[in-house]
Amino acid sequence: MNRKNEIENDIVFAKFINYMQKALLHKKMNYIRDKNRISQRECSIDKLENCIHLDKEDNSDIFKKILSERELKILKLHILEKQTYEEISRKYKLKPESIRMIKYRAIKKVKEWRKRNAKN
Repeated sequence: MNRKNEIENDIVFAKFINYMQKALLHKKMNYIRDKNRISQRECSIDKLENCIHLDKEDNSDIFKKILSERELKILKLHILEKQTYEEISRKYKLKPESIRMIKYRAIKKVKEWRKRNAKN
């Protein structure tokens, strides 16, 4: 009887381990998928600084043509002056999420402009 209980406990334990392995695998796959999705939408601040050179005067005319005044100011405040979305949102009287979306759209415009000009 005791041996039968041990075997049943081992079976239950093996099923539990199998379940946990599958759960962890799915968590890992979801994490990788989400990380890839985020990295496609966003780029790092360092990459952006190198990409658009906001601090150089010779590029300012180009970016004034590509970006609106507000987009350019938000990028400068967030990237160069390291202000948070909340700080910028208080200045412009917008929601932090709106500031994030403006920044995202500005980055997207710059990336598209770079792709077009790299081909020419």
